[in-house]
Amino acid sequence: MSTHEEELKPSPCVQCGYCCSKCACQFGVWDHEARRCEFLTEDKKCALYHKIKDWPEAQMSPAFGAGCSSSLFNEVRMQKVAQIQRENKWEEYELQTAR
Repeated sequence: MSTHEEELKPSPCVQCGYCCSKCACQFGVWDHEARRCEFLTEDKKCALYHKIKDWPEAQMSPAFGAGCSSSLFNEVRMQKVAQIQRENKWEEYELQTAR
């Protein structure tokens, strides 16, 4: 990977659920009362992941593991990153984004 490509590499997705708490993707359903996608599980995963991950339409959205485009000033993500660092599991998340 060139230096330029490394500079453009997104921050790893850490599965903090932030994206799904801002809007539902084309597969999701917005829960107005809970203010998040109704398929966002308690452990911040997509309950539909295994049903939609292989659909051609899912190549770009939802961008499972493609990286985080909302990493700045994202308290939810920062808390998840701190947890990952405490558990020494950062490499797992970096590898998911590198695929």
